[in-house]
Amino acid sequence: MITFNGFSCSAIILMSFAFIAPLPAGAQPKPGMSKTVFENDKVAVLDSVLKPGEGLPSSDRGGMIYYYLSGGKVERTFADGTKETVTRKSGQSLVNSEKRPYSVANTGSTTLHVISIKLK
Repeated sequence: MITFNGFSCSAIILMSFAFIAPLPAGAQPKPGMSKTVFENDKVAVLDSVLKPGEGLPSSDRGGMIYYYLSGGKVERTFADGTKETVTRKSGQSLVNSEKRPYSVANTGSTTLHVISIKLK
């Protein structure tokens, strides 16, 4: 026979697991906005905007060309858990030489806006 007291304890325990289970191991950033603005068989151009606390999932970004319309502080997280923080300035352009895939998160206090060019 289930008593009210036994039922409420069971319900609380189950609800606790329901709230804990979906939480990731580490705090994941909210998804940022990234859209392809041009693509053909030779090149893809992306426009990405990351507000503070937002990020993009892990991807191979090696060889991409970046132009920062507005810079900021970015944390790159690699598959092995290694993290690296880089600061980018508005108007800065660069070719990414990193060969390992990584995710990015805007850890600064300003909105990051970057145009990315990937040669195919």
